[in-house]
Amino acid sequence: MRRPEYTLGGVVFGTKAVLIGSLFYKSDRKVLDHRKGEVDRDALRRELGAVERLKARTGLDHAIDVIAETPQAMKSYLDLLAETTEQPLLIGGMNEETRMAGYEKVKEIGLAGRCGVNSISPETTAAELGRIKECGLRFAILQTMDPSAVYPEDKIRILRDDLMGKCDQAAVEGMAVDVGVMDFTSVYLAVETIRRAKEIGVLAGCAPSNAAYQPLASNKLTRRSTRAINVALNTMVQTGGADFLIYGPLRAASYVFEAAAVVEAIKAYGARVRGEKVTDRKNPLFEFLPKLR
Repeated sequence: MRRPEYTLGGVVFGTKAVLIGSLFYKSDRKVLDHRKGEVDRDALRRELGAVERLKARTGLDHAIDVIAETPQAMKSYLDLLAETTEQPLLIGGMNEETRMAGYEKVKEIGLAGRCGVNSISPETTAAELGRIKECGLRFAILQTMDPSAVYPEDKIRILRDDLMGKCDQAAVEGMAVDVGVMDFTSVYLAVETIRRAKEIGVLAGCAPSNAAYQPLASNKLTRRSTRAINVALNTMVQTGGADFLIYGPLRAASYVFEAAAVVEAIKAYGARVRGEKVTDRKNPLFEFLPKLR
């Protein structure tokens, strides 16, 4: 089966793992006011600059998960990001009103071509789907998180029976399913679900950082141990075929990127050994590994 691909803002999903870092989440210290969307702009520029350098060094691609608590904050964040980065943006507000304000904003400022939705879920309403269609967002991450859907077959059922139909309603052309990670052991199930999703021609990935950061929040692990576990979980699902990795706060790029680049390079080498062509000359096999010799 031909691997599905979708290009969002110059980033191709489906050729190598795309790293996705989150901004403006509840504990993001760069945010001065979560309701108004006021941000320490110098700190934001430093983090974005660090990611650009890592992209250039490794050959990996990146997108930004934009989290906002209010419509006002969402509009402020999108205005700021339009000025400071050219990376793809995934709109992931805390509620429907906030997300829809984001869709309207990107249409207003002409950014719909490099913006996607994070996410469409079983709870997404017809009103929100209509707004996605109206505002011209054509890429979405689909969310299979559901208390009744634990095992791969359950998640694939939700994908087939519900989420893919919702994408049709929203005129979404490119989709990638987030198979969901709740805790450490669910990472195994995530890898198996990723495999099954790709078998039916759907891009797939997840957010292993959801599991990695839980023990830190409850003071059961140190920050150093949490970072090591986050890298381990991300590279595990990457080896299992993930097309995207939501690795946590954007600042975590400083320790996730190079590990992911090594894994991606090894995967590309394996493809060459199997007789497959690796046409992406920006792949870490060519871009990053030679720098380590």
